[in-house]
Amino acid sequence: MLPPQRSLLAFEAVSRLGSIGAASRELHVTQAAVSQQLKNLEQFLNCTLFIRNQRGVTLTQAAQQYLPVVAGSLQHLKLQTQILFGQQQADVLRIKINTSFCHNWLIPKLADFTNKFTFIKLDLTLVDWPSRQPCSDADVEITNGFIDSEDTQAMRLCQEQWIMVCSPAFKQKHCDALEKNDISQLPAIQVKGYEESWMQWLCHHDIAPVSPNIQLEISNSLHGLEAVKQGIGLMLVRSLVAEKALLSGELVLAMAGSMPSDSSHYIITANKRSAKVNFFCDWLDQQERRQQYDLKK
Repeated sequence: MLPPQRSLLAFEAVSRLGSIGAASRELHVTQAAVSQQLKNLEQFLNCTLFIRNQRGVTLTQAAQQYLPVVAGSLQHLKLQTQILFGQQQADVLRIKINTSFCHNWLIPKLADFTNKFTFIKLDLTLVDWPSRQPCSDADVEITNGFIDSEDTQAMRLCQEQWIMVCSPAFKQKHCDALEKNDISQLPAIQVKGYEESWMQWLCHHDIAPVSPNIQLEISNSLHGLEAVKQGIGLMLVRSLVAEKALLSGELVLAMAGSMPSDSSHYIITANKRSAKVNFFCDWLDQQERRQQYDLKK
């Protein structure tokens, strides 16, 4: 016998979102209904799947092994249903996305999505800041922070870290000062609008809170990173945005260590999602899980 479908949907949603409350909002049912479906599944399998606590739920080892099976089966079912019974013409998915995030994170992974979902045409609009009216003219927004709205939901993509980067030549030239954690006389690049500051980063690492010499202010981290590559100066940047350049060797860590970011990139959608939005958001979640797995290897 197969497990009840509603129980599988509840299990996948709670596992992916990390809480019964978030799953109930996505599934448009009460928290009590979600809890009952989880209990039904545990009784059906005769196995404990979740450890409940005040912060939410934690997957047991059995649940961690079962999740890829359930998530993969549901994804396959949704995909084949769309292919067989969905619109025959390409469905356009309108996405507003942060410029730096698009260039450094999404674009390198996007071929995987377009190969799997050939019936979805993507329309990307690049932005630097969150919309004042989220999803008013887009199906999905991915921005640095978000503006709260009754009509939308926002999900944090991941926990990002602030790191200090520079070019390899810059680090070699200023190695003595960097080794002594003395950046007070070094040139630096500042991205406008970031809440976290150099002083916070220095204090977080118990370094004398004397900021570097800001030589350049710029509107987004994409162009800031290009300036760093040219050796103009140091830059504080989120690890997610700098990952590609660090892996290629174009940039290096100016100093070891990181600082958790108070803000982050969020996926914003309407409360009621269409199939194409679900496909894209599920794919984003899989990409982030894969990246976190690769980083732990």
